Amino acid sequence: MSTVELRSGAYLQVDVIPATGGPYFTTNIEDGVALADESLRAEFAARFPDAWARIEARRRFMAEALGIELHPDVLPFSNLPAYLPPFLLRPERAMALA
Repeated sequence: MSTVELRSGAYLQVDVIPATGGPYFTTNIEDGVALADESLRAEFAARFPDAWARIEARRRFMAEALGIELHPDVLPFSNLPAYLPPFLLRPERAMALA
């Protein structure tokens, strides 16, 4: 367990590399996220309304299509939030809620 305290304003690269348990492995997810407390979120939304709208759209997509509920302090910055293409040569297919 890490003893590093994460604070508002931190930006993190998140890598999810699922293992299949078999001889073959799947692709991975790489996302950039920022941590922002309530005051930083309000300031960001006021200063960068277009970027804030994109963050909110990503959060909705993640919740509604992928079933991933983020803590309000987590701001997804990737244009492909939590996108996992399960078939290497089939980019038009992705994992989502049924």
